[in-house]
Amino acid sequence: MKKTVYKAALFASLAGFFGHVTAQEIRIEDSKFVHPIMEKWVTEYRKEHPEARFEVKVVSGTEAPSSGLSVVAGRISEEEVNGRVVYTGRYALIPVSNRNNPLIEKAGKGLKKKELRNLVFEKDVLDDEFYEESEKEKYAATVYSRSGQAAITLTLADYFDRAPEQIRGKKIVGDEIYLLHALQKDESGIAFNTLNYVYDLKTRQLKSHLTILPLSLKSDQREALLSENIDKAISLLETAKIETIPVERFGIVIPEEQAGNAEILRFANWILEQGQQYNHEFGFLSLDVRTLSAQKRELNSEGSLTFVK
Repeated sequence: MKKTVYKAALFASLAGFFGHVTAQEIRIEDSKFVHPIMEKWVTEYRKEHPEARFEVKVVSGTEAPSSGLSVVAGRISEEEVNGRVVYTGRYALIPVSNRNNPLIEKAGKGLKKKELRNLVFEKDVLDDEFYEESEKEKYAATVYSRSGQAAITLTLADYFDRAPEQIRGKKIVGDEIYLLHALQKDESGIAFNTLNYVYDLKTRQLKSHLTILPLSLKSDQREALLSENIDKAISLLETAKIETIPVERFGIVIPEEQAGNAEILRFANWILEQGQQYNHEFGFLSLDVRTLSAQKRELNSEGSLTFVK
């Protein structure tokens, strides 16, 4: 399935030498879950570079597009975006439900990827192998997902090789946090959501009305998730591939006309060199070693960015 761009725009005012200020807007659209980590990176960067003034602003899709930086929450090719990509972190989509959901007991030892796909997505008539009638009726729940072209919806559908419109259940308009509000009211509800929303970032524990859906895992992996501790979950997801938990990259797009902007490149390099230390605090995974090394190499050797496959 074609990878989709999940846009979020960032606006920055960059102060030059001798007090001259060059306005450069940066806006976040749709993918609000990345807003806290972007704010943190900007705050910490400005402590070291006070002349660089950044403003992170959430906007709606109806506002005029900007020529500034933008954020993508998934893999893209150069043909899909007018600029170069530097990935700055990863996020995981974890399946959760109300603690009183009858599905928890029915799932027994845990759902496998095929069973989870059957539960979340409508039947695909061209793929009967995964949608036998007996399995289709085995589990039931009310699925809640973001509406439209929301980043987490597109990532979820892409991971399970399905179209967004095949997701069952009810579509929620607005921030991803509203998915959790829906689960609080509906004991039959389930949803995939990002770690920074599912866990309380202060206590580092899973939010009280939620539970992680039973998943088919190895004993040590199950123990890490049953601990309901975000740091154990992050450690697990950074070291092992869990087939029922999608993990995707996110990052910033630097427009072609800004590819040689020294201040922007310095900021991007700072995120790779020093900004990674804040990822876990805000519920995000660090970049894998291969991606991080490749991005650093291209920034430092060529002064510009190319797409990392």
